[in-house]
Amino acid sequence: MNAHTYPNQRRPAGRVIRCGIMLALAGIAVMASAIQPGGRSDVPNNVGRPTFSSPHAKPILVHDGFVYAVNTAADTVDVINQARRRVVNRINVGVDPVGLAIRPDGQELWVSNHVSDSVSVIDTDPASTWFQHVVATINDFDPNTLATRFDEPVGIAFASDDKAYVALSTTNRIAIVDVSSRSVSGHLEIGAQDPRAITVARNQLYV
Repeated sequence: MNAHTYPNQRRPAGRVIRCGIMLALAGIAVMASAIQPGGRSDVPNNVGRPTFSSPHAKPILVHDGFVYAVNTAADTVDVINQARRRVVNRINVGVDPVGLAIRPDGQELWVSNHVSDSVSVIDTDPASTWFQHVVATINDFDPNTLATRFDEPVGIAFASDDKAYVALSTTNRIAIVDVSSRSVSGHLEIGAQDPRAITVARNQLYV
């Protein structure tokens, strides 16, 4: 006879109730560990929002012993130590980060945030107090209507330490950004739909 069968009688009600309570408490404990601060360190606190299916352009970048990767659904840039092969930092940026670029001098990492219409600037100077922290946010608003003129950025490319380009996919334009002032100085009109990935080579911008 199987030890868990009860011939000619019902399963004891007390055992069923106790099992149900234990399973319910176990489920609550698992949920709490995933969503509360101080729970599992490998789960971001803000997981669970809808995915917007934003397009990527260079979402992974290696620099100075670290791998930087956009964690789009969590609105973070995750930092992986190359030698240890593990996530050592998680940097909060804008909504739906999709693209990365390192400034030529290696001192900043720029992150395009597709849904929040912005670029987050992360300090990558190991000697800096703000190392691997966001130190600036770049956006562009119409002063009269407050509507964004920096719509859905994707790819980022640097022409120099002083000038950067950002692909504004829905407006078919490339924003020209002055690095020192963190402001848009002009635009390039693109005769094609949804420009995304861009790169600079031999004094030319390829889109």
